[in-house]
Amino acid sequence: MKKINIKKINIKKILKSKKFIAYSIVFIGLLVCLIFILKILLPSGGSVYGTRLNGIEKISFKEKNQNKIVNAIKSDEKVSSAKMNIHGKIINIVFNVNKDVSIDDAKAIANNSLEGFSEAVKGFYDIQFIITKNDEEGQEEKITASDGTETTQINKEFPIMGYKNSKRNDIVW
Repeated sequence: MKKINIKKINIKKILKSKKFIAYSIVFIGLLVCLIFILKILLPSGGSVYGTRLNGIEKISFKEKNQNKIVNAIKSDEKVSSAKMNIHGKIINIVFNVNKDVSIDDAKAIANNSLEGFSEAVKGFYDIQFIITKNDEEGQEEKITASDGTETTQINKEFPIMGYKNSKRNDIVW
């Protein structure tokens, strides 16, 4: 059997070499630059909304006002359920309409609900409407593919969504 001759690696010699020192300085410099860039790009604590919520404490939109609006929507005989939730400066209003309600009637309910909001709230918050119809049956439609196979698809009108930006007076559907 032959012995394999492995030279001893002299760590002290490597650490003193000019190449090692140069590479070390470059590596440390790159590491410092990377940390600096990450510090700039990543948020540092604070609110996830940044400064977008500045002034929200000046707008009075208490829970009793929210309940008043939800109850007004629920009181319509065309509505089966309604709820509201607020995330940051977006008010989400979700309500379900009965089977016989048209899209225009549903949009009118949403438009009428805007009267329950104060001008200050409408001018600060964005308001989003999500209108569903749980018992909607839909229209059955046959679709023919390019290879001649037919499939049946059920088309429904609901859900629909509308959005009122704080800078506008109307809902965009």
